[in-house]
Amino acid sequence: MTITRRAVALHLTAALFVTSSLAPLAAADRGALTVTVHYKGAGTVDANHRIWIWVFDTPDIGPNAMPVREESLAANGGSIAIEGLGEDRVWLAVGYDERGGSAGNAPPAPGSPIGIHGMGANGPTPVTTADAPTVVVTFDDTIRMP
Repeated sequence: MTITRRAVALHLTAALFVTSSLAPLAAADRGALTVTVHYKGAGTVDANHRIWIWVFDTPDIGPNAMPVREESLAANGGSIAIEGLGEDRVWLAVGYDERGGSAGNAPPAPGSPIGIHGMGANGPTPVTTADAPTVVVTFDDTIRMP
């Protein structure tokens, strides 16, 4: 496998570190999806220990990538409809707020569990938003922020 867990964590760290505020959405009438996230790790998801979802307009989730949307869930296995993305294809990253209290607009704390939807040897798999799909993302404690 050419992509290591550490590389995934480093790319997500760098991408989210530059996120202090999200850019306004362009073409708000395009692009929608519903995301359901299952966290299979040891922690309990609740209002203080949320699952965070970051939507990117590039597969290069790294230092130069800025999320086009950030959302969160307070229930494990919860779903959220994300509309007005302005993009035909998007890439998803998720993280669990293990320490609790995150207000977003920042990368997950060091050591937090993270995942990237469809991550494989050739990078993450895009989600095509034209038909407003439902995407299920499952992650656990295997990959963590450095």
